[in-house]
Amino acid sequence: MKISVLASSSRGNASVISAGETAILVDAGISARRIKLGLEACGLAPGDLTGICITHEHTDHISGLAVLSGKVTAPVYCSRYLRDDLRFLAPKADFTYVEPGVKVQIGDFTVLPVSVSHDAIDPLGYIFEAQGVRLGYITDTGDIAPKMLSALRGLNAIYLESNYDPEMLQNSGRPLDLIGRIEGQWGHLSNAQACELVSQIAHPDLRHVILAHLSPECNTPACAGKAMQEVLNKLECAPKLHIAKQAEQLAWIEV
Repeated sequence: MKISVLASSSRGNASVISAGETAILVDAGISARRIKLGLEACGLAPGDLTGICITHEHTDHISGLAVLSGKVTAPVYCSRYLRDDLRFLAPKADFTYVEPGVKVQIGDFTVLPVSVSHDAIDPLGYIFEAQGVRLGYITDTGDIAPKMLSALRGLNAIYLESNYDPEMLQNSGRPLDLIGRIEGQWGHLSNAQACELVSQIAHPDLRHVILAHLSPECNTPACAGKAMQEVLNKLECAPKLHIAKQAEQLAWIEV
């Protein structure tokens, strides 16, 4: 199994995960043209996609879906209520709804949708399993519920949001209600919360930690990376740290 992050930040998110003959796009929050170019950099074409998994309906996760879905036949997987909402955005898409906790087979992948805590319509994270390897994909969640934590144990790699540094957020000049939203249960994970999650699920076979969805205004790769690396240095498993960015594609990572 391998993953490439085409783009990730509060301004747009998309990744591709591949195993065997299967390639899955996770989110389409950048232009369809940029998705095409990102796939080509991975040796793929949009027509090679087996499926598209959507986490939730916020613009930075679906802005390219309408155009992309008109060019590919791959089904779009999302939660039941989100499907009803997205049909108006992408009427040509072939939607398949999934339920949290119920596994679905997408080509060579067994995919487990996981409920997350975000102010969106029935938002999801995903756990992708293929060839005996498990990768967790958790973005846009303000809280880590016990069920989510339990599902994330035993991963070989995790793509995890590390959205903001609390001090930078407080000094950002943003309205207080927006700051409260971001820090709240239905908002985003801070660097410290991401570190705590990884420390709780760490085990000898955790090989990669990919920090994602960094806020351009309230975080920096150096800040998020320093906090996480300090945690990883204390772990016996010593997973490799990667930081996904908005303007620079993160090339294939072999899980």
